[in-house]
Amino acid sequence: MRGTGYILIPLLVVPGIVKHYEYLMVPYIIAENPAMDYKEAFQISKQMMDGEKMEAFIMDLSFLGWYLLSAVTCGLLAIFYVNPYVQASFAEMYTFNKQKAYQEGYIR
Repeated sequence: MRGTGYILIPLLVVPGIVKHYEYLMVPYIIAENPAMDYKEAFQISKQMMDGEKMEAFIMDLSFLGWYLLSAVTCGLLAIFYVNPYVQASFAEMYTFNKQKAYQEGYIR
């Protein structure tokens, strides 16, 4: 039974990462539609990110250098530049996915 934990960890981590990117648009959906039921927001986010999860992951990886640079500056760069830049980038991704969702008809 030794070593089974090493196999179990990737089996739990990888689906968690996939779910993270699947539900990445939920805060933006709720911000635009505060009266929306959270289950509907999760469903819309799931549909919006269908086929876009790898793009979001790659975009997240592109900020790795900025995260390292902000760590060198003890988080000062993160407060004033990196976090707003990252959030604006994901908000732009949401705008793109929202337009695609309207065209495909699963958002009214």
